[in-house]
Parts: sequence; C-alpha cells; structure tokens
Amino acid sequence: MRASAATFLALIWTSSSAAGECPAFAGRVWEFTGHLVNEISPGPPNYDSVTSGDKPVTRWYLQLSWPACFDEYKHLTKFQLSLEAQEVDRYRQLLGKEITVRGTLKEGVPGRHTTSLVVNVSSLVRLGRRGS
Repeated sequence: MRASAATFLALIWTSSSAAGECPAFAGRVWEFTGHLVNEISPGPPNYDSVTSGDKPVTRWYLQLSWPACFDEYKHLTKFQLSLEAQEVDRYRQLLGKEITVRGTLKEGVPGRHTTSLVVNVSSLVRLGRRGS
C-alpha cells in the first residue's frame, strides 16, 4: 500500500513535534489512518449532561494510530468526523475497523464538536488486509 504525500508529511511533522514544529492544518487535504469509533455525548440544550436532560448525541471519530500535531494543537489522538446522515449509515459497518480518512481540517465548535480539530470527510475507506 502506498502512503500519500500528505500522510508522509503528517508523519514527519508529528515526529518533529517535540521540537515545536507542527504544520498549519488549514488549506490542504490530509489523509489519516486509525480506527473508526463512535461515542455518545451530551447534546442540546446545554451540552453538559445526558443524565441532567441533555439529548444524547452519537458522534463519530477517527481514533489515530499515533498522536498528531497541528499549529497550536499538540498530541491529538482523535478527530471528530463531519459526516452526513447517509454517510453514517454507509460507514456503520466499519465501526471498530482500521480505516483511512481523507479530508480537510477545521477547528471544532464547543458544544457541537468534542475535539479541537474536525475532519470534513471527502473519503473514508477500510484498510485492506495484508496478505489477502
């Protein structure tokens, strides 16, 4: 399997993050590998507590295989995924599987997002099994 240039550069920048050199996240398409997971978190009206009456909202994430860093965001271990309802239905079968996500990054909005950076997904595919 061939790694994309963006993935390669993200790996290089991630490994150099100790020196404080993290790339800007905006204005480019990125490719990340990890596991597709979902979690229930509090939604409207207060985005505070499901047990206190907030609506439970299921959010989808890419759990990264290694920490990433961008601009002032260091040691990121997961990204929330921006998906439409029909995409959630299509990708449900990939929950828990290793995937590759391609898309742009934007800053998360408190309440609506639970991660600092969010992936606007342009493609999401399951990684092929090695040797098959």
